[in-house]
Amino acid sequence: MARIRHIAIATQDLEATTQFYIEGLGLKEVGKVNTPTSEGYYLSDGHVNLAILKFKYDDPATTEGTLRYTGIHHFGLEVEDMAEAQARIEKAGAVHRPYPGTEEMAKRGNVEVKFTGPDGVTIDLSEHGWLGTK
Repeated sequence: MARIRHIAIATQDLEATTQFYIEGLGLKEVGKVNTPTSEGYYLSDGHVNLAILKFKYDDPATTEGTLRYTGIHHFGLEVEDMAEAQARIEKAGAVHRPYPGTEEMAKRGNVEVKFTGPDGVTIDLSEHGWLGTK
């Protein structure tokens, strides 16, 4: 069974949004990200990784059929077997969405594979989870 382990929130004010979730909910900063597509912070409650991301250009900011520079952007599920999970989600109608920066993800010890599901919602699958998840 897949488990939700990752939610990404897009923002234009990276520092203020990050501080809100740290101060307001008690989440802990567990990492930073600065890739060709976005910069941001990884926060965690020990079970779920919350990515606060500021996208650098339109393509990675696109989800649900439109640009999304603010608000909930995508969610990620940890899976046991990527090949099996990919076959299952594609059989259900999701479309694989190759994403620039996969090499950078691998260097950080995590590779997420992106898909577009119903209504254009972006879904990440990962065998290794995200920083701060168990």
